Amino acid sequence: MMNRLKSSQTGATLIITMIFLLIMSIIGLAGMDVTGLEERMAGNMRDRNKAFQAAEAALLEGEDYLETFVILPAFDGSDGHYALPGDGTKNWEEINWNASNAVRTYTGVGFSELENLPAYIVEDLAAAAASDSLEVGVPVDNKRFYRVTSRAVGQTGSSEVMLQIVYKR
Repeated sequence: MMNRLKSSQTGATLIITMIFLLIMSIIGLAGMDVTGLEERMAGNMRDRNKAFQAAEAALLEGEDYLETFVILPAFDGSDGHYALPGDGTKNWEEINWNASNAVRTYTGVGFSELENLPAYIVEDLAAAAASDSLEVGVPVDNKRFYRVTSRAVGQTGSSEVMLQIVYKR
């Protein structure tokens, strides 16, 4: 009876096991693919977050710059000082952010690992429309508006963040 059972086995268990092993390998490879994608996404988010923090630090330095100086230099397009273009172009799109004479470079600490140091520009906007008021009871407002634009690039250079603020002085 024992001889008859041995001769009737055809190896079906081996074939089923191999198919099961193949299916498990495909599932494992798909899981590795998803994990690799999630790791790249997390790295890109970290890079963008660093660029955002650097741009925000440069923006705050630009605000401090406007608060500190009593007399601002001429807004002639050098050292990060720009006048508002009359033709509708945007200074922050036209300038070379890597040229040290075109922008003001962030002087603080903490962002040395980035591809480039954060930078900012200051634009002199038109004076307030209400500043010429001669109406009784309305104070003359001789304040001016300035736009500070900051830009930072992350560690890998693949992420770029630009921030802007309008400052009244």
